[in-house]
Amino acid sequence: CWSEVLGYSCCEGCTVQYTDKDGNWGVENSQWCGIKESVCEANANSGQCYGATSRRYPCCKGCDVIFTDQNGKWGVENGSWCSISDSC
Repeated sequence: CWSEVLGYSCCEGCTVQYTDKDGNWGVENSQWCGIKESVCEANANSGQCYGATSRRYPCCKGCDVIFTDQNGKWGVENGSWCSISDSC
């Protein structure tokens, strides 16, 4: 990804914390990382969510946000955490 040539890893999530001439930046694990625009745009257009792309949590069916962190928005459905779709 574009940020690796600058010495920074690529973000897994799509939450923008800062934008400069190089692109959009996020923070994960207390470190700056470059946001992969093509992946994030595709996820938003397809209704994907961070949980599905990271394979850690399912996407929520609804858009009821319980918690927000650097990876995105989270909800609870059927008693389990789920990731809110980028299109919500």
